[in-house]
Amino acid sequence: MSYPAFEQWRDVPLPRVTLSIVVPAYNESERILPTVAAFAVAVSATGEPWELIVSDDGSRDGTADLVGALPWANLRVLRHTNTGKGGAVRRGVRAARGDLILFADADNSTPIEELPRLIAAVRAGAHVAIGSRAAEGAEEVGKSPLRRLVSGGLRRVTRLLTGVTAEDTQCGFKLFRGEVARDLFRRGVLDGFSFDLELLYLAARDGLRVVEVPVRWVDAPDSKVDPVKDSVKFLKDVLMLRRLHGSGHPRADGLHLAVVTAYPPGRRSLNEYGLHLSRVLADKPEVGHMTILADRLPDGQEAADAPNVRRVWDFNDPLSALRVLLALRRARPDAVIFNLQMASFGDRRVPAALGLLTPALARAFGTPSVTLLHNLFETVDLDRAGFGGNALKVKVTRAFGRLFTRALLGSNLVATTLPRYVKLLRDEYGAQNVFLAPHGTFQLPLPPQPFPEVPTVMTFGKFGTYKRVEVLIEAHRELLTRDPRARLVIAGSDTPNAPGYLAGVQAQFADVPNITFTGYVAEEDVPRVFSDCTVVAFPYNATTGSSGVLHQAGEFGRGAVMPNIGDLADLIQDEGYRAEFFEPEDPQSLADALWRVLSDPRQAAALGDANWRVASSLPLSDVADWYLLHIEDLTGTAPGPSPRAQEAQA
Repeated sequence: MSYPAFEQWRDVPLPRVTLSIVVPAYNESERILPTVAAFAVAVSATGEPWELIVSDDGSRDGTADLVGALPWANLRVLRHTNTGKGGAVRRGVRAARGDLILFADADNSTPIEELPRLIAAVRAGAHVAIGSRAAEGAEEVGKSPLRRLVSGGLRRVTRLLTGVTAEDTQCGFKLFRGEVARDLFRRGVLDGFSFDLELLYLAARDGLRVVEVPVRWVDAPDSKVDPVKDSVKFLKDVLMLRRLHGSGHPRADGLHLAVVTAYPPGRRSLNEYGLHLSRVLADKPEVGHMTILADRLPDGQEAADAPNVRRVWDFNDPLSALRVLLALRRARPDAVIFNLQMASFGDRRVPAALGLLTPALARAFGTPSVTLLHNLFETVDLDRAGFGGNALKVKVTRAFGRLFTRALLGSNLVATTLPRYVKLLRDEYGAQNVFLAPHGTFQLPLPPQPFPEVPTVMTFGKFGTYKRVEVLIEAHRELLTRDPRARLVIAGSDTPNAPGYLAGVQAQFADVPNITFTGYVAEEDVPRVFSDCTVVAFPYNATTGSSGVLHQAGEFGRGAVMPNIGDLADLIQDEGYRAEFFEPEDPQSLADALWRVLSDPRQAAALGDANWRVASSLPLSDVADWYLLHIEDLTGTAPGPSPRAQEAQA
């Protein structure tokens, strides 16, 4: 029976152990005791002389005290400051006495009953046995579609960029021969989410035998893993891993990248994103030179562009693709990134469609291309986005939309900002060259500014199609009956598809007080516009991609009031932003949602703080590392596995 064996293990110190189990823990007070109890009973029943080491990574919730209070003879608790999961496991391995060393997660996601299969693999000759959720025969229970999608993408990228052939590098259930674990952890340096990938990378370079053992895995309801944020951290660690241990020879002068994008002071969609993406990439040590191929400015508008900005294409010009290709030929970059949405090159069908051929043509003419696609035809309400018409015209537009989506997939790689888009392109088009690249926050956020004394609602963007402010003004009219001081700021300009829209609205509602129309907001004025409001409103009746405005609201610590629809709903679910919701196109519902924030400073602060924390965790600079990993591989500057690792894999 297992319980008598547990009693003996609990009460009698073992002078020698053959198995050490290390459990890293950080703020695990709600589930650590059931986990160690399950381990203690199950492992004692195997007859293996063993010890249990809980390595507490600076918990603030009393985790170490809870475990330390257990009077178990063969249990040890290590206490140390917070360094990350890898640092906690490393300390546990250093303290371990066993001939075999297992590390296992504190949530018992891989049930401890799977351990005998790993022990058998090591005693049959493996140096390392890793629990695998991807090997044939494995079982995953309760894993969300988002985590499945992200995990699958990470596995492909990991194999591509590191040479580690294991299907699942991140399952927190790995068994090592004792001397192997001590050596690998001695040489490893990563303390964060990706430490075990580093161990497998080093093991492959050393020619060690690593065996994947299919296991049952259950997604813990309160898992601390955030699929999007932790994936970005993971890929950032891959980049660091290759710098530390890689054997490749990147170019001494760095990569020459080109970015094709709308660009300030031009006012086309994605111009701010193009500016910030180019900036963070240019700041990377891997990038030696940046060329920006931007849209030309309207007559009479001038820009003090930097020397690396070349304005070569025009909105609604059918020859834009040719102009970009000629500019790429002159610039001769190592790779080009296209920052696009479906109407980037025009709001007329022919120039818009022809422009979307450019990424595939760039690849065909020898320049590796990565397309960042902010929206898809399949998810856009064409009528509300300004591309509607009669039923036949919409049907033809949809058909051509699918055709040009396939053309965009002719890029070497396509990145999208939402997991749903990745899944759609893989399921509907069979695309294998698609990866998730979250929108990211433009700047590393500073602490938010205090709220204004006067309750102020602000909306930001390009208006006139699916972003319409009439419903917001009607809601503002209602708010004035509750607080006559309430202000409404409409910050932005007309979308190209609706010229004159805001001027018409301003004339229509001239009788409504306390409304400010700012017109176009220059980049340097954005912080002031956001900081001067209490809450950001989203008067949308449809969506066309990840919302840059929501990310900016988070950057400046402001809450959001929005309809729970489409891509906005995805951002709330996938990235963790918070908002008050209203029924689309319902002024009373919108007024009620705004009032819940304006009338309660605690709610305004709670929403703003939550969004600021999300924005702080995922700056665009981190997302840029993800692009560089792929670009280095495309251009042949990525370090590959050593000859010894290649022999071991063979």
